Order: sequence, then structure tokens, then C-alpha cells
Amino acid sequence: MTDAFQNSLALRWEPSLSKFEIRELSKISWPVTNLGCMHGAFLVERARTFGRKFVNLDPHLHRLSLGCDLLGIPFGPFRRQFQSGVESLLSESRTLLESQDDASLCIVVSPGDYYTGQAFQAVVHWLPIPWRTLADWYRHGSTLIRVQYASGAGECWPSNIKSRSRLNYFLADREAKRRSEHSLGLLCTSRGMVADCSAANLLVVDKAGAIFSPRREDIVQGTSLAYVEQLLAGIGMNIEYRDIHFEEMYDAAEVLLVGNTGCLWPAVALGKRPIGTANNGPICTTLQERWEKSIGFNWRSQASRMADALASDAH
Repeated sequence: MTDAFQNSLALRWEPSLSKFEIRELSKISWPVTNLGCMHGAFLVERARTFGRKFVNLDPHLHRLSLGCDLLGIPFGPFRRQFQSGVESLLSESRTLLESQDDASLCIVVSPGDYYTGQAFQAVVHWLPIPWRTLADWYRHGSTLIRVQYASGAGECWPSNIKSRSRLNYFLADREAKRRSEHSLGLLCTSRGMVADCSAANLLVVDKAGAIFSPRREDIVQGTSLAYVEQLLAGIGMNIEYRDIHFEEMYDAAEVLLVGNTGCLWPAVALGKRPIGTANNGPICTTLQERWEKSIGFNWRSQASRMADALASDAH
């Protein structure tokens, strides 16, 4: 799987020509003098395909435009050519997607170079979907490990943009996996409240059925979280955004994780203590079913099928 993606095709935005070029990913590089490399000033968006198609890239492009405004680089030319560029990449990557079933699209944007100055620079490339991890999340849920790393959203930069500066998430997951192999690190706010994790935003469902999220200004404002909010509105429910104490999670009826690649799945433990229900609770199941119905694609069964196929190939 790795070789297929390392040798896959990607889009490189050529700033001098204001257009995309299709190149092999292995032949694309960022110079060390790139401002993204020097300062971590990369913006990033990640969106996966469902049935080898994209459902809706507009929320990702909107968030990317906010980041470009913050960095002071023009987004318009890229935005106007993005749809046709991605359609070309999809067409040229047909063999890859047929062999992998689906993939994630990663958009990385830099504000320019130390020597040549500010300019919109971007690479759009494929990443594999971790099918075995997703299947395990759907079948068994995730274990969360509380770590002392802060999210930083809303404090280091606005929470409604997504940056590639993710050292805090990297360190959080590394610490979490030392304590429990397949866990995710759950970050805190600078005030010691629940924040989010590297793969997802978090929702807490109390025993009365009310749904809570950490405050918007304390978390990356995920596109998948916004989509879940729409699904809930369709059944007359809503999310209350407020401070969540870690202790509240032990009394929760359900704890849900919402992310771009995994969509939605349950968290079943915080450290060594169980949280929520052992299996998918009613809110989790309802949202999973509504999500799949709304896009006409069963991503849970796909993950199980792909994970089983990979396990069979390994033997």
C-alpha cells in the first residue's frame, strides 16, 4: 500500500503560472527555505473519498480561505481552478483508487519562501486510509489517554483554521501509545478542560440525552463536527458548547469521536476506566446510520471489508 501512494500522482500549484501541474509525489519537495518549513506556517486540509468520489469539499475550501486571509496570501486563483484540478487528479489516479478502494486527499499550503517572498504555494496529494484502525474503532471503540499537552486552538492561532503545526498532537499520541498501544491522546485546554485529540473532535452525551462539546474557541472547528451538527438538527437535537471537565466523562452515557477520516465512532475508555457504553450507544448508532444514508455510502462496512482483506493478504 505504501509504495502505491509514494509513487502516486499529485497536484503542484505553480505560483508563477497560477495553475496546477500533475507530477509524481516522489518528485515534489519543499525547499528548506520555504516559510512553511522554517516557521511551521503550513495550512492543511484533509478530505477522504467515499466510493472514489468526494461528497462536499466546500467546507474545507472555506476553512482554507480563512487561513489564507490570515497569512496574507491570495486564495482566489487556486480556488477557481481547484475543482477542475481535482477532477483531473481523480481521473489520472483511477488505478490507485481502484486498488485502494478509497483514499484521503491532503491539501498543503505554504505562504512562500524566505528568499523569493510571499506567494501562494500548494501541493495536493493522496494519503492511504488506515482501514484496520478504522475497523477496530467501529467494532471496539477507542481508548483515550489524558495527556498534559494543550490543544492551543484559539490561543496560538484562530480555532477556525487548520494548521499543519501539530507537534502537540504528535507528542500527545506518542505519550498515549506508551501507556496503551492503540489509544489516542486526549488534549486539554490551557485551563485544564477537555479539548480534542489528533484524529477527532469529542462529544459527550449525558444520561438525559443532552450532547456537549468543548467550547468552540478551545478546539479545532472540524468540518465533520459541523456536519454532525447538521445531522442532529435533522432530528431536533443540538450541541451545547461549554467547558467539559475530565471527570464528567466517567458519568457519560456516550462519548463520541468525530473526525474526517473515521467519520464518527465511540470512545469506550479514558485510561483504564470505561466510559459510555461497551458497544455503540443509541446516539452514536443513529448518527452513523444518518451519515451513511445522507451520502449513500456505508463507510463502516467498507472499513471492515478492507481490514479483513488486508488481514487475509498478510497470511
